Amino acid sequence: MGLIHAWRMQKLVSDARTAYHQGDITFSAGFDIDTRRRVSMKQIRKEIDLIINAVEPIGWQCVSVEPFMASVGIDFVRSP
Repeated sequence: MGLIHAWRMQKLVSDARTAYHQGDITFSAGFDIDTRRRVSMKQIRKEIDLIINAVEPIGWQCVSVEPFMASVGIDFVRSP
């Protein structure tokens, strides 16, 4: 993944900051799982933790992690 992954994480954090500063109440993030490769649950959990740990310090709180077919959606609300 390398540079593409770093760029996507940068964009995700930037989008989370923008949404927070615009006063949005919710923010959603997620990622797709490549079904052509064998991806372990450990790798999926690591990616989920990476996203949560990058977005929560901005002022968001994770409220749900939802798997759907070959993707994972992560929902955040504004921290009190």
